[in-house]
Amino acid sequence: MEEKNSKIKAFIILIILLAATIAGAYLVTNIGDESYSYQVKTFLSYDELLNFLKTKNENYNNYYQYSNNILARAESDSSGSKTSGEGSVDYSKTNVQVEGVDEPDIVKTDGTYIYVLADQNLYILKAYAAEDAEILSKISIKDDVYVSELFVNNHYLIVFGSSYNYPILYGKAILEDEGTGEEITDEENSWEVSSSVIKIYDISDRSNPDLVKDIEIDGTYFDSRMIGDYIYVVSSEYSYYFYRGYDGNYSLNIPEITIDNDTSKISYSQIYYVDSPEVVNSMTHVISVNLEDLSVNEKSFLIGVSENMYMSENNIYLVYTNYDYNTRTFFEESYTSNEEKTIIHKIQVNNGKINYINKGEVLGRVLNQFSMDEHNTFFRIATTMGYSWDVKNPSKNNIFVLDENLVQVSSIEDIAQGEQIYSARFLGEKAYLVTFKKTDPFYTIDMSDPYNPKILGYLKIPGYSNYLHPYDETHIIGIGKETIESNDPNFAWYLGLKIALFDVSDFENPVEVDKIVIGDRGTDSPALYDHKAFLFSKEKELLVIPVSLYEISEETKNKYDEFPGPDYGEFTFQGAYVLRLNLDGFEYRGRITHVDDEEKQVDENWWYWGEASSYISRSLYIENILYTISNKMVKMNNLDDLSEINSVELV
Repeated sequence: MEEKNSKIKAFIILIILLAATIAGAYLVTNIGDESYSYQVKTFLSYDELLNFLKTKNENYNNYYQYSNNILARAESDSSGSKTSGEGSVDYSKTNVQVEGVDEPDIVKTDGTYIYVLADQNLYILKAYAAEDAEILSKISIKDDVYVSELFVNNHYLIVFGSSYNYPILYGKAILEDEGTGEEITDEENSWEVSSSVIKIYDISDRSNPDLVKDIEIDGTYFDSRMIGDYIYVVSSEYSYYFYRGYDGNYSLNIPEITIDNDTSKISYSQIYYVDSPEVVNSMTHVISVNLEDLSVNEKSFLIGVSENMYMSENNIYLVYTNYDYNTRTFFEESYTSNEEKTIIHKIQVNNGKINYINKGEVLGRVLNQFSMDEHNTFFRIATTMGYSWDVKNPSKNNIFVLDENLVQVSSIEDIAQGEQIYSARFLGEKAYLVTFKKTDPFYTIDMSDPYNPKILGYLKIPGYSNYLHPYDETHIIGIGKETIESNDPNFAWYLGLKIALFDVSDFENPVEVDKIVIGDRGTDSPALYDHKAFLFSKEKELLVIPVSLYEISEETKNKYDEFPGPDYGEFTFQGAYVLRLNLDGFEYRGRITHVDDEEKQVDENWWYWGEASSYISRSLYIENILYTISNKMVKMNNLDDLSEINSVELV
């Protein structure tokens, strides 16, 4: 981490903590001697639901009033291959975390057609054979819906997004007057919430898609998965509001679901909560759709706003960070003197059925979905506590193992004090962890005994990995940044993009077999933070990632002579880097771009302002053809020599 002023750091982290608390994490305060059953319950009426939320949030307003004083003090914190149904075409699939659990993306293929979401339009292309590629149809999405991801399942195209609506007057809320306790229905001062959108098209005729199911539910679309013929969708909304500028009235948004223009309120008997001391003002909706008969199932849960999601073939795990503040020490000098906890909610799914199982918690915060895993009914999770730059309370990292009831059974704690987790991967009875501050400790961890996990190996090398991907059972691919140490013990300088191959056949002594570094300081790739941008095939010895390339020139060096660290490069290229990868290491094969000279001549800053259209974000293969996709086009190149075969403009 590069050096920052300590007071600015303290202010930034405080803002983050306040925002997390106000925006959906919850504030835990002294709850006295009240006891809780921790059982899953539901409500007998909307009035009971409103009173429940009101009681739970009593301390929320008090905390909000303190914030100005606090701020014043702060200013002095895998993509594999698959054979199509006919058994004749080899094509790549979306790189997913769990085999058998498909993840949505902006691009999908079934080996004959490619489905692309670009600039809020959905394109269906006849892609194979490449010489005859063409657009068959285009679906334009209405302006008030932001579509973000899609699935393809046989003759169905499933699209997900959110409809962001500004407040209007339409009387959807119930309110309670604090003075009289009287329930109020206020049609003039209520609001319209955003909604999650699910659209299902019959694409039996790819030239003429037919909308056959249209679903909207209150809240913002969070994530989804598909198992067989069932899709599962998660939506979150704030359901409890302080009304009219915190003047004493409280309001509850009654959630609604619309299926094919038929709108109904979600029954209070279908809204579940855990009898626990947590303070909640948000609701999570879980929807399942059976793609055989297009039937819909829905349940709602009063839990915090989810930050990450992991899904196995049987369970959804929704997690978020909770900051436990002690109000007596809240205003003391150390603004990070709070306890970070990750709250875990487990929801079982089975053939469209949705059942809440349990709630658990562990110390620390989660990086992303790859920090979580389920194996033989045990849930494993890697977390970080604190921040690497905090000298008084240095960061530390943990791995926790929980049983099927989310009860902790074992842990490895205080890993790499002063560093933070940059990537994690659980693979069966093994786990891999990368922490970083100045160098990249790559840990190999034995998870075969869930009651006694052990760190067995440790490799300390320059750089770090943001994403870890299995090459085979004894080799791991890591993609991140190369670094060099600075004179300051608290950070290192980032350099170019680094891809490494680790040999873990001797699990206690991991070895970096080979690495390739692309570009100079500033070089970046979506694959660092989005695993769906990572295309790999062991059989084809193929690795493809999008790259924004920055290179240092003599002019750049002169420009930054006074810079205390390595120079930033200048932007020179955006496109897909194609590498050969086998057990001997990496070999650069070439690169593909969608940017042409005409675009550069029109605007010298095309690489910045024109990013949305010409930047390659995804790649896939069908047989021996590499397809690269941007919002501008789909281009086809021969995998043997990368010669261009065809391209289709998306207009």
